[in-house]
Amino acid sequence: MTSRANQRDTNADVELYQCLNATPPRSFMMIAGAGSGKTTSLIKGLTEILRSHGEQLNLRRQKVACITYTEIAAGEIWADVGNNPLVHVSTIHSFLWSLVRSFQSDIHQWVAGRIDERITQLRTTAAGFGPRVQQRTREKNQSDIERAQMQLARIGQVKSFTYGTGSDYLKGVLGHDDIIKMVPQLIIERPLMRSLLAQQYPFLFVDESQDTMDNVVEAFKAVDRDLGDKFCLGFFGDPMQQIYATGIGAIPLAPNWANITKPENFRCPANVLNVANAIRRDADGLVQTRGRMTGEPGAEVSMPGSARLFILPVDDRRDQRLAQVRAWGAACHEDPLWSRDAPDDAVKVLVIVHRMAAKRLGFGDLYAALNDNAPDSFKNGFLEGTAWPVRPFKNFLLPLAHAIASEDEFEVMQILRTQSPLLRKENLGGINVAERLAALRAFTQELKAMMKPGSNATNGDVLRAIRDLQIIELDPRILSYLDIRDRAEAVEGADPPTEPEEDGDDLTKEISAMEAFLACPASQFWGYYKYINDESPFSTQQGIKGAEFERVLVILDDDEGTHVQFSYEKYLGIKPLSARDQANVREGRDTAVERTRRLFYVCCTRALKDLIVVLFTGEIEAARRQIVQLGPFPEEAICLEADLNGY
Repeated sequence: MTSRANQRDTNADVELYQCLNATPPRSFMMIAGAGSGKTTSLIKGLTEILRSHGEQLNLRRQKVACITYTEIAAGEIWADVGNNPLVHVSTIHSFLWSLVRSFQSDIHQWVAGRIDERITQLRTTAAGFGPRVQQRTREKNQSDIERAQMQLARIGQVKSFTYGTGSDYLKGVLGHDDIIKMVPQLIIERPLMRSLLAQQYPFLFVDESQDTMDNVVEAFKAVDRDLGDKFCLGFFGDPMQQIYATGIGAIPLAPNWANITKPENFRCPANVLNVANAIRRDADGLVQTRGRMTGEPGAEVSMPGSARLFILPVDDRRDQRLAQVRAWGAACHEDPLWSRDAPDDAVKVLVIVHRMAAKRLGFGDLYAALNDNAPDSFKNGFLEGTAWPVRPFKNFLLPLAHAIASEDEFEVMQILRTQSPLLRKENLGGINVAERLAALRAFTQELKAMMKPGSNATNGDVLRAIRDLQIIELDPRILSYLDIRDRAEAVEGADPPTEPEEDGDDLTKEISAMEAFLACPASQFWGYYKYINDESPFSTQQGIKGAEFERVLVILDDDEGTHVQFSYEKYLGIKPLSARDQANVREGRDTAVERTRRLFYVCCTRALKDLIVVLFTGEIEAARRQIVQLGPFPEEAICLEADLNGY
């Protein structure tokens, strides 16, 4: 089979096989820390199912399902099991849609209920508006109510629904958010849905379970409760690597499940592993073992590696100090690839998405629009690349513009064929195909000009062109804001929107954020695209789970960032907890400290060889004392500004 399936079994792998070969197979939760080879165990499990149960699956026309986070990961896992047709590997959204797409009457009923629920929510929001809520917020709320009422009146005319990136109910399109809400609800409420899932897929593996939404987990657990003798559910994950707010984190074990722990770490050298274990000590207490080894098989020895922390002042010399840190690393490790003149991929620089990366990569306005005073959903979605305003750029416009600029005609047509309704078979009947292709070609040249660096075209200009030519189906929320902008510009002599007074309402924040977003230069998306696609020295601390690098530089800087979900100074005890943090602690909810602990663990465990952490703070000595007390780094591994003299 595959090289990963043939690797030596760990104790966790043996326990996994026992679950899969029990009579009946036993559901399980595997906790596998960073660098433990979680995906290797998952592939070993799939391989064991094919070996022990493949013939029976084939006779019954059943498959084993494996859900993972990205299309790339799904492709890699499927290739690792030999592209076996008995294995169905997909993302969570694709898998859920495959379960429900033939139940169109149930989908119609759910969508109607969803719209009705939306109307109720909007009316409740309007009823709660206080005197400080702005008039434009009230008008937007009323406009949304009227639009939803129109949708509800016409939804019965929709013949069937399909699945797309964004929802447009009257065009029969359900988006990601709809799928993730609808299908788990139907599984939980309908015994038939649970039976069909277990009948089709008697084995179901969920990768990165800690980042799976709780309603999805509950739906799969409902199948396990009802049909556990015919259904084996396996979760592979690590609560310490839960970094998305929507993830469930630790999954409560059912009474009949096996609890499998995989403590090995095959990635990190000894000094980095010590840091990781110190970070994890005050969380779930899992102690990872082994560490990265070097030498010939049978004569392997532990690789020490290095882990250092610099505590540096907050001022306007951050870039200069980071250059000095890299020069120090090059000299200390006798490794010129640490120097700032080294190739971009030599050192991986990890930051929380904030101005440090945005300004240097040229998307400062875009970052500010969807972060400063924006709703939390925008801030979090921007970090993850999933916020609905950025989806058409990330998923369609930028890949298309890149293919156009590269003069890759095949890729241009491939993107248009797969994403544009203008080239769907059902939309080509009775029209002049040559004229349509000519119109699309003209659009591609217009897009090339609008997205060119230095262009004056705004995000609003690009989205208007998409809307007017119906190139792709835009999210109705985007269409709503484009309409508002069109009406405002149509008023002769109308003043541009002014900066609003903060009234605390999320809708007001959304309106302001969208005004700023639509006014941003569209060309700034290139820096953002390069950033989230890991094509720069910088990476989001949220976006590198599963990745590994020889040299890792982690930058901790609360002062330059504005993302309230994380705070390194709170985590390290330099800054006191807020009243909200204290309330969360009392009520057993997630806190900025725990979120930051998990993020820090993920960052540090990316290092294959050398790790340098730089903490920028206004409290140098207090920070040093706290870190010595907490112990993530030993005192001799902590450096201050004076250690950079001469670099």
